[in-house]
Amino acid sequence: MHTEIWRIILVGLLAFFSGWNLGYPLEIVLLGVGVYILWTFRTISLLFKWIDKGMRGIPPETDGVWGEISDTLNRQRRRHRRTQEKMRKTIKRVTGLTEALDEGILVLRRDLTIDWWNSSAASLLGLRSSDRGSAVINLIRDPEFVEYIHQDEFIGSIELSSIIQSERLLKLSASRFGANEIALVITDITRIKSLEQLRKEFVGNVSHELRTPLTVMRGYIETLQDLPANPPSVNAAFSQMSEQVTRMQALADDLILISRLEADNQEPVLEAVNVEGLLLSILTEAEALSGGKHTITLDCAEAINMQAQDSDIRSALGNIVFNAVRHNPEGANIEIKVSDYQDFTDIVIRDDGVGIDPVEIPRLTERFYRGDSSRNSDTGGTGLGLAIVKHSINRCGGRLIINSRLGHGAEFICRLPKDNTSS
Repeated sequence: MHTEIWRIILVGLLAFFSGWNLGYPLEIVLLGVGVYILWTFRTISLLFKWIDKGMRGIPPETDGVWGEISDTLNRQRRRHRRTQEKMRKTIKRVTGLTEALDEGILVLRRDLTIDWWNSSAASLLGLRSSDRGSAVINLIRDPEFVEYIHQDEFIGSIELSSIIQSERLLKLSASRFGANEIALVITDITRIKSLEQLRKEFVGNVSHELRTPLTVMRGYIETLQDLPANPPSVNAAFSQMSEQVTRMQALADDLILISRLEADNQEPVLEAVNVEGLLLSILTEAEALSGGKHTITLDCAEAINMQAQDSDIRSALGNIVFNAVRHNPEGANIEIKVSDYQDFTDIVIRDDGVGIDPVEIPRLTERFYRGDSSRNSDTGGTGLGLAIVKHSINRCGGRLIINSRLGHGAEFICRLPKDNTSS
């Protein structure tokens, strides 16, 4: 800018003195101004032509303020090209990454029309280039998917059979991003489900096969225990063997039960269950198990009834109460309380025993999970009790809530709906 100012001053002075010498100072100054304006217009014209061509190639040779503008634009052009190249590489890398994924990715616009997909999505859903811009619900017409994709907030995922291969099972999960667009992730879970089914069948079959040899072993052990000539050390050994066989039988029975619960996809057979009568029978069994070492109380109105499958709810509540007896020391208080609400019934089993570390609570319903020493194998449990509880309550359309702190006892809330017809 300063260079241009000095140029104007220099041209003006030169024109003035030249005109003074010639006797026409004003005319020569005006002529100089005209020449400067023509030169400026020519420079601007060359600069705009270069800009109109997309600033390709070398910018026009200029100096002064227009040279500075030209150099600035040229630097911006180089930075822009570097940015464009970086973006192209990033897009190419992201595209390569999405193409390498086994999961299908489908991008939907806010009106649920298809905008983009990767090759895995094309393979799983049979997409063609003509499908771009089509409504996704015209492609996947399953009512469960239509209901899921119209949610304001997507919760969880759904499992559907493939629209091109009915024997293939797909899991679909969606999330919103950007300008209310939707990313739909499609995963082929056919192999996982197949392996899960094989595992369930294997566990169920092995558990059934264990019953016969365990029964035979138990019979022989009881027979040998009754021999009068046995020394005390032999009887002690037989006693320990009998305890372990009993524990293995309980484990096999629990494995068979949980396999049945997992494999049974049919709706449970609902029947009217009197809650007080059910809990009284469980309480009687719990008192026999306790042998008078614990104080067990029941607070339940006679008139409370609910629609549930008796075997499932008995299994769930029985496991919780019996666990409270097994895992708490002598003198502990165990309270069973039923609270009836408009839409659900809460059955609360609470104790003031050893309690559970809150860190372990999320894992308590896992198979064979054991927490602190108060829940170890010395209590005689199989490690499947709470897993059975979870499955049984889920089948009844309810949920299990666990609250506890170490040294402050534990609280298990079985929340069961009044109307299970939609569960």
